[in-house]
Amino acid sequence: MNEIEIVKELMKAKGFSGATLAKKLGYNTPSAVTNRLQSKTMTVEKLIELLTAMDCEIVIKNTVGDKETFVVDNENRSEAKVYKKKAGEE
Repeated sequence: MNEIEIVKELMKAKGFSGATLAKKLGYNTPSAVTNRLQSKTMTVEKLIELLTAMDCEIVIKNTVGDKETFVVDNENRSEAKVYKKKAGEE
């Protein structure tokens, strides 16, 4: 599964249409989302932007050692930040 398929599956699971997602992102037309989803690749920045618009985040979990968890945060929509998730934080 690639990044575009992840976005499509998440849209389907959360009930987002291209038009709904475009509106949430502030795009004038749904074709802006459709064009992104028809391309062969997507930048990490664009992936994070689309996920954030669907109220989702990317979580990175260390699979060895202390099992630290990190979250990619793009709330301000200008620059993604990675921060360490605190124990017990949802």
